[in-house]
Amino acid sequence: MIIETNKIVAIHYVLKNEKGEVLQENKDHDPEEYLHGAGNLVPGLERALEGMKVNEVMELIVPADDAYGPVEKSLIIEVANEEFEDIDSIHEGDHIQLFDGTDAVVIEMHEDHVLVDANHPLAGQNLYYTIKVSGIREATDEEIEHGSPIQEAPKSCGPEGCC
Repeated sequence: MIIETNKIVAIHYVLKNEKGEVLQENKDHDPEEYLHGAGNLVPGLERALEGMKVNEVMELIVPADDAYGPVEKSLIIEVANEEFEDIDSIHEGDHIQLFDGTDAVVIEMHEDHVLVDANHPLAGQNLYYTIKVSGIREATDEEIEHGSPIQEAPKSCGPEGCC
C-alpha cells in the first residue's frame, strides 16, 4: 500500500529549523496519524509523502512558501494599551490572545501601545523534516467525512466491570 488520498497515514518525524534545532518530534512516542489529502499537513510535506510506503524514510526541506508561508507584515499589529485588561502583566515575548481570539506574540512594549505578531510562529522559515512512514491503512467513510483519523475509545480501562 502507498500513501495516496483518503489513506490514514502514521508517521514518526523530527522537525528542525535552519540552525538544526529540534522544534518538534515524536520519534520516541506513538506515530502521528493524519488523513492524506485532507490538508492536515503543510502542503509541501503532504505532497512529498505521496507515493511513499511503510518503513520508508525521507529527509526533506519544505520551503517557507510551501509550509506556513511568508511573514505577513499586515499581521504585525499595534494594539492600544487600553485594549488589555491588565497591561502591566504583559511582557515582550509573551504569547497572548487578542480580543478577536487571534494568537499573537508580544514583540515590543511602548508607552501607549503594544506591538504584536499574529503570524504563525514558523512563518517565513524553511522546515527540515526527517519522516518515517510507520503505517498506512484505508480511511473509513466516517474519517473521510470528518477529515481526520477517528480514534476508537478503549473498550475497557482495566478489569471487567471497573468502568
